[in-house]
Parts: sequence; C-alpha cells; structure tokens
Amino acid sequence: MAAVRVPPSVSLQEATQRKLKKFSELRGKPVAPGEFWDIVAITAADEKQEIAYRQQLSEKLKRNELPLGVQYHVFVDPAGAKIGNGGSTLCALQSLEKLYRDKWSSFTILLIHSGGYSQRLPNASALGKIFTALPLGTLTCEIDAYGDFLQALGPEASVDYTRDTSNVTQEESALVDVRQKIFHLLQGTPLNVVVLNNSKFYHIGTTEEYLFHFTSDSSLKSELGLQSIAFSITPDIPKGSAKTSCVIQSILDSGISVAPGSVIEYSRLEPDVCIGENCIISNSYIVTKAVLPANLFLSSLSLKIKGSLKYSTMAFGMQDDLKKNVKTLLDIKLLQFFGVCFLSCLDIWNLKVTEELFSGNKACFSLWTARIFPVCSSLSESVTTSLKMLNAVKNNSPFNMNSFQLLSIEEMLVYKDVEDMIAYREKIFLEISLNKK
Repeated sequence: MAAVRVPPSVSLQEATQRKLKKFSELRGKPVAPGEFWDIVAITAADEKQEIAYRQQLSEKLKRNELPLGVQYHVFVDPAGAKIGNGGSTLCALQSLEKLYRDKWSSFTILLIHSGGYSQRLPNASALGKIFTALPLGTLTCEIDAYGDFLQALGPEASVDYTRDTSNVTQEESALVDVRQKIFHLLQGTPLNVVVLNNSKFYHIGTTEEYLFHFTSDSSLKSELGLQSIAFSITPDIPKGSAKTSCVIQSILDSGISVAPGSVIEYSRLEPDVCIGENCIISNSYIVTKAVLPANLFLSSLSLKIKGSLKYSTMAFGMQDDLKKNVKTLLDIKLLQFFGVCFLSCLDIWNLKVTEELFSGNKACFSLWTARIFPVCSSLSESVTTSLKMLNAVKNNSPFNMNSFQLLSIEEMLVYKDVEDMIAYREKIFLEISLNKK
C-alpha cells in the first residue's frame, strides 16, 4: 500500500504548532544548554529605537513571555546614513566579539534585523573576509544583503551592478566605491545553500506584501497559526470570501466598519469610523466621525520637539513612491501624492514650492523629505488634521496648512519619542487585559 502523502502546507502547520508548543513551555523558565538560542541579538536603527527594544524586552521578561537564562542584546547601527542589513550584521558580530571575545563563536545565536526597511541576511561565509579587509567606518552607504553580497558570488558575477543606485533611498558619494571593494573581496567565494526541512520563505517587506499575507493569503496564516483578530477588543467584523481584515492589539468601538483587506494595529477607534479596503492604520487614535479611503497608510508618531511632547500623523497612498526624487523644484509636478500631482496638492494646501518645504539634502526632492505633515498637541488631533489634508486632496477643496508647523517623514523619524509610543501601546494592552478578565 502506498504511503499517504501529507500536503506541504499541512506539514508546515504541524511543524509550526510543535515549535510554538515547545516555545510556550519555555516561556518564563530557565532553559538548559541546547534547548534554545544562547544569544538573541536585535539590531536597531538608532539610539531611540534601541531604547524602545530594550524596554519591550524588559516588559516581556517581566511578564514571563520569554525564556530565561538567555542573553538578550540590542545593538544599534552606527550614526549616519543607513548601512543596510549587510553592514548591520557586521556591526552586530563585531559587538558580540567584543563582549564575548573568543567564546562568542561557540554560541548558537539568533540575529534579528529590526533597524531598517528590509529584513534581509547576507551570506555568512563572507563575513570573516569583510571584517579584516573593510573598516566599519567606511560603511556609510546602504549596504544591501542580497544586492551587494550575493551578487558578488558565482562564476558569472559582474561588477556592473555596483553602479546601479536606482533603488537607494539616499545616494552617498562612497556607495559605489564600497560596493566595488565588497565585490572584489567576495569574487570567487563559493556559494553554499542549506536546504531547511519543513520551511518556506515569505518576504514581507512592502505594504502590499504585508496586507496580502495578513488578510488574503491563507497559507501563511494557517502555517503559522496566525489569527485575524489578535489580542483586541472588536465588534463583529464581517469576513469577505477572498480576504478578511486583521486587527492587532487594538480597541475598536461597536460602531466601527472595517472593509476586508485592511490591517489595524496598536490603535483605538471610536464610533462612526469607516475604514476602506487595503488600509494600514497604525498607532493611531480616531475620536471623530471619519471615512478613511481605500489604499491608505496612516501612522501616528509621538514626537519630542525642544523638550515638548507633540504628535504627527503621516498619511499617504499605498501606491505612492516615497523614494522617487527629482533634482529641481520645477520637476515637483512629477511626484504624486495619493495619485494626485504633488504640485496640485501643494496648491490645495496653500503651500509654496520652495527649498524650505523639503528637509535634508537640497540636491533632490521627494515625498519622503516633503514637509507636509502637521504637528499637533494631541494624538487624536494629529490624526484628524492629517485626514483633513488628505480629504482636501481627494475632494479638490482648499485646506490652508500655513498655520501649522510641518514636518517631513524624514524629520518625524528623527524627532520620534519611542517611550511615549510604547506607553500608549502599553495602555491599550492593559485595557484589553482587564477586559478579557
């Protein structure tokens, strides 16, 4: 009799459930050698993010949500331009070497990249050469794990890719030079691929991928045991036939309407709020009646500006290209905000096209550096104001923004107050916990 073949998705689901059960048994208990990772290292983009991760690790350890007896570390990337996961890996390994000297190579280490916009790992076999030949101080371009490490390997590798900077957020003068050094150091290095049993690779690095895997793709959710409603207080949300909505650690009033395909995380929504399809609502507080259009990304940040606590909410369309930049102010018309010519948006908001409208490098201009998001004194006010500026564009109706202090996304990330943002999330967590009791 032929053996019954188990479908790969079922096999993955069963393997995941075994791992989750084992991890659950280790929570809050000292682990024996070989039972878990010896070291868990998390990378952070800057010191503020480092503080946030350390604080969250501390809270999880207090709540017995993590195994004990494990060394948990947070390593911050060097100040300056982004170094990518490739450079971040080098810095993390160097930090571990300083902490543990010759013992660190005998540990089983889990390295989690959490400091950038892409979660990618380089080829580990190349790291030794890079350490000895490339001073970390030269890593002032964004070094990409796939693009800059893997492209250098293989018998047909060409140096031509090192001059392609089309997908770089901010091009630095040393980028091509450092890429070429990496290429010549790695050229000829064997590429070894380890096949993992009961595993599958999912890439969740864009807003579209995030929405797809959490609301539409049943494979990932079933294989990892993900829930559409995770630790939240919600009304009965109707489920679509092809996709559903996802709510993560949020409080939604009974009068809320959420269309399929949208994700709400770490937010509080009062009555009479209608969320369109394919939206991401993050860290926000909506208290007034509002209709949020489909394909909206809305995320609020706490800010510390000159010692004062402020708030600002970024809002843009899922298809907006935040990296696209133009070289002159005359070309601003080539940018689009929520599908509308950016020049027309500025006219609607009564904002003048000047270099002062943009932060950072004045040699190029983009939505990332455009100072268009109002600073407000409360979280709910910042959400309401950003929705007003968005609705003005959608309805082609004037909304004067001259009276507001305006920040770019670039500046918002610099001023972010992670401690206040964590406090807001903790408040939501405690309220949900009390409600479930």
